[in-house]
Amino acid sequence: MDDERAILTDVEFAIADAEWRHEVAQVLGRPIDDDDTILPVYRGERGTALHRAFEERQRALRAWRAARGVP
Repeated sequence: MDDERAILTDVEFAIADAEWRHEVAQVLGRPIDDDDTILPVYRGERGTALHRAFEERQRALRAWRAARGVP
């Protein structure tokens, strides 16, 4: 595993996850609990800031996994 790539994906995922969690809190009026599953309402409707934040989080998670060889 490339250490620089791993570090970069750590940072990208942390930012994307924080932005998504912020949008969930804005839309639902409460923060997401770490034990919650990703319910459809947490993904938002297409074209919304919540949906864009969720999609970016998923992209960052895929990159994080790829940098570590995790399927």
